Amino acid sequence: MPKGQKKQKYEFTLRDQEPFGMAGVWKPWKNPKTEQWERTFAIITGEPNELMQPIHDRMTTFLEPRDYAEYLEPSGRVPLHLLRILPADQMRATLVGPSTITHRQVGLFDSQ
Repeated sequence: MPKGQKKQKYEFTLRDQEPFGMAGVWKPWKNPKTEQWERTFAIITGEPNELMQPIHDRMTTFLEPRDYAEYLEPSGRVPLHLLRILPADQMRATLVGPSTITHRQVGLFDSQ
């Protein structure tokens, strides 16, 4: 992408518009500057499917609803056998306009 050019923004959904689960991990972390405990998280990504390849070099891994309970079971290891890259024909990409929401305005854990 040429310098100064903004990335296009897309909304990704399942073709049937059903909700879906993304695979991620989280861990408490003590901020050394504030001495406060914070929740940190990461979304697990994998190789992009055919729909995602022209847009990005990786994509979110998904969980099947039948696998939610096993994935959320506390353990010392991520259950990698449950992670899926959805086939492109199960997804839809819609070009959207620029967002006015910044990452600083979104508090994932604000409701807790």
